[in-house]
Amino acid sequence: MSNWIASRLGLKADRVEAFVALARAALLWERVWRSLWPASGIVGLYAAAALAGLIAWLPGWLHFLLLTAVLWGAGILLYRRWRDLRVPNWQEGARRLERDSRLAHGPITERDDTIAAGAGDPYAEALWRAHVKRLLASIGRLCVAWPSPGLPAADPKALRFLVLLLVIAGAAIAGSGWRARLETAFLPPLEIVGPAATLDAWINPPGYTGEAPIYLSHGSEAPIAVPAGSKLVLHVHGARDVPELSLDPSPQTVPVFTGTGGEYAGTARLTQSGSIALSAGEQRLGRWDVKIIPDRPPVIAFAAPPARTAHDAVKLSFTAGDDYGIAKVRALIRPRAAKGKSEPPLIVDLPVDSTTTKTLSQTAYEDLTGHPYAGLEVTIVLEAVDGAGQVGKSKPVAFRLPARLFTDPLARALIEQRQNLALGGMTAVPKAALTLDALTIAPEQFYADKPGIYLAIRSAYWSLKHVRFARQLAPVEDLLWQTALALENGGLADAAAELRRVQQMLSQALAQGAPQSVIDQLLQRYQQAMQNYLQQMAKNAQAGNTSTAPNAKMLSQQDLEDLLKAIQQLAQTGARGQAAQALAMLQSLLENLQMQAGNGSGRQSPADQALNEAVGKLGDLMGKERQLLDKTYRHSQGAGDPKDGGGKGLSRQQGALKDELGKILKGLGEQKQAAPQSLGKAGRSMGEAQGELGRQDFDGAGDTEKDALEAMRQAAGELAQKLMARKGQGGQPGAGEDPLGRLQNGPGGAFGGTVKMPDKSVIERAREILKELRRRAAERGRPKEELDYIDRLLKEF
Repeated sequence: MSNWIASRLGLKADRVEAFVALARAALLWERVWRSLWPASGIVGLYAAAALAGLIAWLPGWLHFLLLTAVLWGAGILLYRRWRDLRVPNWQEGARRLERDSRLAHGPITERDDTIAAGAGDPYAEALWRAHVKRLLASIGRLCVAWPSPGLPAADPKALRFLVLLLVIAGAAIAGSGWRARLETAFLPPLEIVGPAATLDAWINPPGYTGEAPIYLSHGSEAPIAVPAGSKLVLHVHGARDVPELSLDPSPQTVPVFTGTGGEYAGTARLTQSGSIALSAGEQRLGRWDVKIIPDRPPVIAFAAPPARTAHDAVKLSFTAGDDYGIAKVRALIRPRAAKGKSEPPLIVDLPVDSTTTKTLSQTAYEDLTGHPYAGLEVTIVLEAVDGAGQVGKSKPVAFRLPARLFTDPLARALIEQRQNLALGGMTAVPKAALTLDALTIAPEQFYADKPGIYLAIRSAYWSLKHVRFARQLAPVEDLLWQTALALENGGLADAAAELRRVQQMLSQALAQGAPQSVIDQLLQRYQQAMQNYLQQMAKNAQAGNTSTAPNAKMLSQQDLEDLLKAIQQLAQTGARGQAAQALAMLQSLLENLQMQAGNGSGRQSPADQALNEAVGKLGDLMGKERQLLDKTYRHSQGAGDPKDGGGKGLSRQQGALKDELGKILKGLGEQKQAAPQSLGKAGRSMGEAQGELGRQDFDGAGDTEKDALEAMRQAAGELAQKLMARKGQGGQPGAGEDPLGRLQNGPGGAFGGTVKMPDKSVIERAREILKELRRRAAERGRPKEELDYIDRLLKEF
């Protein structure tokens, strides 16, 4: 009957059945969802605590008990609520569909009903068919309303919204590590379920980066950024199975674990970003996301075109940069027009002040007059190499190499043949041998007083007669050069070469963190080389031209000695970067120095001497005032030394320091009228501190002593600036230049860079800190973490 009725009304039975199935699903969802409360609330609270990181702080046994209680409680509640749960039948779904579609008289549920009385009566059956027809005709648009589980009835206080809010807050706290925190919280602690393997894992960045190892925890909450080429080191202890490391994507080198008896070790080179997971059997030991930071090649460029110094050295100014530091810089020099085949380049290693500085701006001086390419047109290319071996090159620059001017005709002839051999190779040997043979004609007439020169030339001649390979020409070329130098008496050139050699050794020692004893020894050698160099220059100045440029800066030997002493103090206090910069500046001064004989420029005027002494004495006075400040602080803490005499004794010490300040002010002489006002302020602060110490007011005295120190520091700076200005133009006030002719402000300066020189008080304070660090490092009873930290600090010194 139903098919007949459906065909009469144009309805499809499958459409009605589909809506009934949808209604049944809605009813099932409402029943299941309603039965999840309050078990879902308990699990939600535990998840919120896990996301917030609270579960991770619990000891293993408490974590296990809490997890067990949560799971058992949620399971019992679910069992009690699901015990009577049943799937809705067809009739229930049909009634839900009729209700949601607002169908009156149950047209869907009554479509298969049969007549109860009057069966077989044509009139009764016709009336029943008319009734069913009318019910089905009343069916309009079918729909199923959204499920309504009725949770307010089960949770009248709306605690479910509080749980949801806590879960959202926990997820915000966990960030990208939410998955790792949930896995840790809902997995039973391994020390409870059985013996657990332990893991020591860390990542060693490449040594040239200078970065510290990164120690890994059980799981990373954020990607770990490491340099390319870093090494993953894994040590597994107490594992029942061989550990397995899965890498996504797989790197080029696959780690292999070695070991027995539960102890395993493995390494892997990290070359790609990805995820790393480590497990031993069923136990997961760790998971990390790694982001590889690529190492870009270094860059280098000329900061200024190559130049020739007054002493025929090549000045190379360059800037270079790299992600982690420049390991090596060198210059590749090739002749532009070589005779015969292409000649190998002249490779000159340039000093690098620091291999850990990411950007370099340096100037190097190289004496290349001794090379056969001297005097030729060449192209120079700078090459920078980083710790990974990557190379960066500058654009080629054309330059004519300086050549030593030989005045002796025989020396010029030897140098000419030497250059022919260097450029022509084996093809130039016959002509060079013939020339050397000709130069030694009639030795009794031309070499009577120079037998050594004659023997050297003949030795070079016979060496060329027996040469078979091009590599055998180098000793001959060197012999010709040494012979020419002997003819010219190259004392100044030898002194300059020795000075540059020691300067390069000292720069490398500062950059490589050599011990202070080595630095001091090299500084002593540098001082000796500088003295020899100045003596040789003085001889040339007495014998040659003593005219100077009208705008030349006048330097005394004391100025150079003071700068060398400042370099030593910087190195001793650990400021080796500043020491290297000051050394480069001193070398620049010496390279551009011209000696003037008999002008008395090495003397200081009385005014300059007074200012210089005042600055030095102020530095000493600030050191004493700082010691008094330390004593005052210890007395304020009740830990003062009885030998100090208490407040009265400290008051007398403060008075003595005030008297010293008065003597400094008096020693300025004519410069007293222009003394900085901060000197008067320092004296007044010392007087106030003296009174406060006498009254046992240690806290107030400490603040006043700090004011006195600050005032003296300002006064020392002003006096030093005045002294620099006076020396900037030969003892007259200068226009923003220091005693060595450098611009105080702005980049570059007169000699290509500025170096900030700390005052004496800063150096003294640094020495005190270094001494205290060494004292604490000797106390091996201190915590290991503190000793490691102190050792890392001392490595810088």
